[in-house]
Amino acid sequence: HESRFEHRSSWIFSEEYLGWRLDRPKQPVVRVSWQKAMEFCGWLAEQLGEPVTLPTEAQWEYACRAGSASPLHYGGLDSDFSRSANMADTNLRRLADEGWRPKAPDLVPRDARFDDGALVTADVGGYLPNAWGLHDMHGNAAEWTRTIYQPYPYRSDDGRDTIVANGQKVVRGGSWRDRPLFCRSAYRWSYPSYQRVYNVGFRVVIESRRDALANSTPAGR
Repeated sequence: HESRFEHRSSWIFSEEYLGWRLDRPKQPVVRVSWQKAMEFCGWLAEQLGEPVTLPTEAQWEYACRAGSASPLHYGGLDSDFSRSANMADTNLRRLADEGWRPKAPDLVPRDARFDDGALVTADVGGYLPNAWGLHDMHGNAAEWTRTIYQPYPYRSDDGRDTIVANGQKVVRGGSWRDRPLFCRSAYRWSYPSYQRVYNVGFRVVIESRRDALANSTPAGR
C-alpha cells in the first residue's frame, strides 16, 4: 500500500531517508480516501461473493465498545494504554528530535507518562484486543465510516448511512498522533470523501444481504 512516510512536524516527503515508513506490509493503510476505501470494498466483495462495505458510525462504535461503558474499552482517559493501544505517548518527542533537519519545536501534545513502543503506525494486531477480539479500535490509524457527518441524535433512517460519495464522512478511533481524549469510543470528526489523510485508514464489514440491499437504496425510497 502507498501510505508513504511520516516526517517530523508533519512535513510529508516521499523519500525514505526523510521520514518514518508507513507502508510496511503489516502496518494499516493510511492516506486512502473514503472513495478509494469504498472501491476496495467493491473489489473485495467481488472476490468473496459477499456484501463488503465500510461500517456505519453506529456499527463502528458498537464494535469498539464491545459492551463497555467507559470512554475506552479498556478503561478511563487516565488508564495506561501501553499494552492496549498506539496513541500519543512519550515517543512523539522523536518527531522533534530525530531526522535530518535541525531540531524542531517540541509542540505535539501527548501523554508522556506512557510508552506504547511505537512512534507512527504499528503492525496491525500488536496490542491487546477488546472483549470481542477486535484490535486497534483505539489509536494506530483512525478509520473511515460510511456515515455522512450530521448532528446527533443519531438516526439510522435519516439518510446519513446511505452509500453515497457526497458530504463529509465520519472518522472514528483516533490514531498514533492522538491522545486518549480523541481516541475514545464516542469521539467523532470528519473529512471530505475525496481527502487522503496521513493518519486515516479503514476496516471493512461483511453485511447480511438484506442489510446490504437496504443500505444501497437511496434515502426516501
